[in-house]
Amino acid sequence: MPAAKFEKKAVFELLADGIEAQIRQEGWKGLLPSGRDLANQHKVSLPTVQKAIALLIERKVLVSRGGKRRLEVAPGISGSRRASGHHEVLVLSTKPLSGFDSSSSLGLQKLGEELKAKGDGFRFVDLGHLQGVDLRKAAHAEMVKSRPTHCILMAPDAHLFAGVSRHRVKIASMYGNLRSKRIVKLGIQYGALVDVAVKELISLGHRRFFIPFLGRKVKLTKSLANIARVAKERGVVIDVRFTSRELTTESMGALLDSALAKGATAVLFPQWTDFMPAISYFARRDLEFPRDVSVVSLIGTVHSSQFSPPIACCLSLPECVVQQVDIWIRADVQDLGAFDAVFAHTWQQGASIGPAKQKG
Repeated sequence: MPAAKFEKKAVFELLADGIEAQIRQEGWKGLLPSGRDLANQHKVSLPTVQKAIALLIERKVLVSRGGKRRLEVAPGISGSRRASGHHEVLVLSTKPLSGFDSSSSLGLQKLGEELKAKGDGFRFVDLGHLQGVDLRKAAHAEMVKSRPTHCILMAPDAHLFAGVSRHRVKIASMYGNLRSKRIVKLGIQYGALVDVAVKELISLGHRRFFIPFLGRKVKLTKSLANIARVAKERGVVIDVRFTSRELTTESMGALLDSALAKGATAVLFPQWTDFMPAISYFARRDLEFPRDVSVVSLIGTVHSSQFSPPIACCLSLPECVVQQVDIWIRADVQDLGAFDAVFAHTWQQGASIGPAKQKG
């Protein structure tokens, strides 16, 4: 019996076979990566990729949505090995992990370990070496590759979001100010932090508070609204000054002069770094805390407790990042009540919250 003859396939045919197998096995959905991305991934020329794509269209594996490069996987072609209830979390960042504070970087590492221990997926991808259109394309390619159920954007810009937003995925951001109803903002929630601090200070007799936001270029609209809600619900006065002016001893001093003249007995600094310029101000005015004014750092560090007197704060811990993301993944929404519990758990009672200033 003569041996069977095997026809030698061209490179583009082999590439088409490989892409189709990957689509069927890994469960690709949505838009296909760009031809250039596929060429770089498979180390072939762009014309070879174009021929492979044409063949996959002929096989009805890919279909056109109209327009240039608007190709997607045909319905019913892509299989999926993902189990029901499985979470696949993709973190795309415009900075390396080392570029964030230790609480965030360690928190993401711990999050990845816990998700994988539960059988879920987790990937962190640093796209900080890319910008503009290249960043958008790379983000899109990572989405196609990972098919995440949840995507966290770290320090995102419009290009990173554009590469993710075309996909059906739940999106959250940290250290970003993108405006979209699709994005859940994780990380610092000033409304929840203020609620924790004010509740503690009310029990000490404080009723008038001051919060200086200096050097902020983008207005924290949602946080400011939540702070106003806290003031109304707690029946206190919270004077918030929001300005893009540079954070210096002089600019902070001018705001503090005005606030103390209006009767503020407690100052809530947004972060530990905001409190630093105020130290020399207090010394020059011969003011002591908590004798003359109470001090809170809404987000503190381990140095907060080492300061004399210790500064009251909600500590920024890796566990906070893990709990926030876990709440978002399991509940599919931003649970502000749960965030309150996370921050309250890290509250550190400092000597500087002191008693309210006594009159007469």
